Amino acid sequence: MDLGFCLSAGSSALRVSRGRTGASKRAQVLVPGCRLRRCRLEMQESSSETEAKVEDAAEVKPDETVSEVAEKVAKDETGDEPPPSTFYQAVTQAQEATELALSKGFRLLEVEFPPLPQSMLDSAAIGTYTVVDANYKLVLDYAKRWADQGKRVAIAFPDAAEKDRAVENSNEMEEPYPNIRLSTLVDGFKGTILDRLLTAGVERDVSVREDDDMFIVMSASCQELPQVEKMCNKAGERPVIFFNLKLDTLRGDLGLPAFPPKDLQYRFLSSILPVYYLRQRSYSKTVPQPPYVVNYSGALFRAFPGKYQVRSRWPLISVGVSVARSCSTQMRESKLLITDEMRKSP
Repeated sequence: MDLGFCLSAGSSALRVSRGRTGASKRAQVLVPGCRLRRCRLEMQESSSETEAKVEDAAEVKPDETVSEVAEKVAKDETGDEPPPSTFYQAVTQAQEATELALSKGFRLLEVEFPPLPQSMLDSAAIGTYTVVDANYKLVLDYAKRWADQGKRVAIAFPDAAEKDRAVENSNEMEEPYPNIRLSTLVDGFKGTILDRLLTAGVERDVSVREDDDMFIVMSASCQELPQVEKMCNKAGERPVIFFNLKLDTLRGDLGLPAFPPKDLQYRFLSSILPVYYLRQRSYSKTVPQPPYVVNYSGALFRAFPGKYQVRSRWPLISVGVSVARSCSTQMRESKLLITDEMRKSP
């Protein structure tokens, strides 16, 4: 399934596919009218077909190993890793980047990429639980890398309700895969509130156990960031990965009423290293001649230990604009770079 690194409906697009060797590419231009008719047909799909798309989008191919995919993903001219074209490549690149960062001694790591194609994330028919379920499938495939090495991995949810929902989706198993267990950010008790009131000796659910080797935090909101910080302090020197939390968005809410104070950014969030980062954005620009409105898109991408790259896509042109950055590039700066390259194009 394509990550959706293409254009919105109603505009021309350029689709790039790799040859057998992974180095040669061929381009196919889609006529605007055909693209529009295709999108109209897609809008008439039933809700069941939409759910099938979600299942396929978050699925990782089981018949390929990490080494086989790593060999397929070729380096671009700058020597940096190119953005992924499938979710399997995204998970594999994130695993490789995390392994490198852990070997360098980093403990708090961030992994961020879209859990669904951008067209689905922009759709009003896709709810919050759909995104959470897609993230859960991706984080399971991501954690299997270390579980297969014999390490105990704890996937931490914000609260017991989120964890119970994941347990239901895992056939009522708190360990959906060997050496992978489902946990919460804070200690609590297993079972529902009624079970805790009527049952004596309810088993305690501990967030951080002695046999845990690493932790993966997912689905946490801005209000729950202080709990995330406490869990990281309890974990000690064991690594903690923040999986698709959109920390750059959560930081913007710090300091508002009923939200954590801003010093959380300087005390805790600033120590997190983005080892794998892919954020996509779509833009439009008016021009004085037909088609008058030009839709284009781009992404900010980084795979540790590479530098930040600004990648752009727009009608009839497919160009990767690689911008070397030693630190994070802001989305506003990325937009200016993408727009400037579009103006230079014929």
